[in-house]
Amino acid sequence: MEDIVLTHGRYKNLHSTASLGEKLQHLHQMIQQDFAYVDRVAVALYDREMNALKTFVQSAKDLPLQFYECLMENAPSLMEIKALKQNRLVNDMTVFKNGTHEHTQNIASKGYQASYSVPLFDCDAFIGMLFFNSYQKKVFKKQDLTTLDLYAQLINSLMINKLQSTQMLVGSFRSCLSLVSYKDPETGNHLERMARYARLIARALAKEGHPGLTDEFIENLFLFAPLHDIGKIGIPDNILLKPGRLDEEEWKIMQTHSSKGRDIIDAIAGHLGLQSFEHLTLLQNISGSHHETIDGKGYPDRLKKEEIPIETQIVSVADIFDALTSHRSYKPAWSNDAAFEELNRLSGTKLNPDCVRVLMENEPAVKEIQQRFGDDQGSHA
Repeated sequence: MEDIVLTHGRYKNLHSTASLGEKLQHLHQMIQQDFAYVDRVAVALYDREMNALKTFVQSAKDLPLQFYECLMENAPSLMEIKALKQNRLVNDMTVFKNGTHEHTQNIASKGYQASYSVPLFDCDAFIGMLFFNSYQKKVFKKQDLTTLDLYAQLINSLMINKLQSTQMLVGSFRSCLSLVSYKDPETGNHLERMARYARLIARALAKEGHPGLTDEFIENLFLFAPLHDIGKIGIPDNILLKPGRLDEEEWKIMQTHSSKGRDIIDAIAGHLGLQSFEHLTLLQNISGSHHETIDGKGYPDRLKKEEIPIETQIVSVADIFDALTSHRSYKPAWSNDAAFEELNRLSGTKLNPDCVRVLMENEPAVKEIQQRFGDDQGSHA
């Protein structure tokens, strides 16, 4: 036997530029070689602002639980293992059959019979939960947990790397965007609201089966939506801050903020060494195409209909709706009904009809966002 042997390595795909979801699928395949009974491996991400867990990435045969969010107060057993920083094995989930909490009932309805849950941390900061689920009862053996804990630590490290890269990228752009805000301030929570409207629209479309809208994609859409106007950094102040209407030449310059946004994103990602970040294209699309309209009369590239990325069409509806319903120095806040009427008028010519429709269909969730992230001005009745 040769003394030196070169191999591809069992986990070589973890070093690729694949998405976190794809890496988790690869790890699931490895896990099933040792523990065939593990039918699902899933990570739920913790939303500190809402104190909620939301589905993020998973590997399972039929993806039984997607586009789902659970308040921690509705999952007391998960709150306990988060607080104790301990793993939890439930080898027979019928113990929860009489549970009254929505989360418990939701999990039970998916047919899982056993679960091993692991809280994920970045130092002391709770970042989410990892679940190993099986459709069979009493299959997790004590000796198996040692190996599963090693997989859990590997997944925890992948999560930390993913979140830190994303936070570094978003933080850098947010810092740049703050420079624009000093010159051209938006209403207080405009960006928070429009990002949540975008996530609301995306989740609704995903539940209707729109292709490509995974939990991981939607989470990054939520993070990147507030960065759509990053290109305004490159617009001269005499145009950006002009109180009156722009003339034709000034308007042409203002329109360049979309393409300037793409250039700024490329430059900053390059400086951070994140050119291969798997969702960079998503950010480029949001910044570069958010003024495209489905009739092909938008800018900068006069894209139309399906030529416009779905993430861009979602952000456009979210941004316009919040602009209409927000107080500005030059106008009062419109009511939700008036804003919906305007979106309907633009639907099919400027805006994606499905994006408009699902936002209107989810008005209770819209009002909840407005109440939680309001500016205390105007009315959304």
